[in-house]
Amino acid sequence: MGIFMGMLFGALENPIHSETMTARQQFVSAARTMGTKSGQMAKTFAVMGAIFAGTECVFEKARAKHDATNTVLAGCATGGSMSARAGPQAACLGCAGFAAFSVVIEKIFDRHN
Repeated sequence: MGIFMGMLFGALENPIHSETMTARQQFVSAARTMGTKSGQMAKTFAVMGAIFAGTECVFEKARAKHDATNTVLAGCATGGSMSARAGPQAACLGCAGFAAFSVVIEKIFDRHN
């Protein structure tokens, strides 16, 4: 997912001096940007997935229940930890946003009946 998103966003990014670049230079610049963005986003998605899966397992083991609450708690922990560097307000918003996203995905796939 990260590789695909990186290619998409990398392709949309324009080089600073694109009007003075040849078509070949623009293509090479776009390819480099796509490669860089793909690597960064793949790493971010991998870390996000590892945090979510790990915390969901920890919550499930600690609570000894397999329900949607574990998913919400794991979503909050993931969102908060991924946005913690931006400050406490961003961490709170990240927690709430990822928890809400987890609830929506949980309802769509209805894993826990």
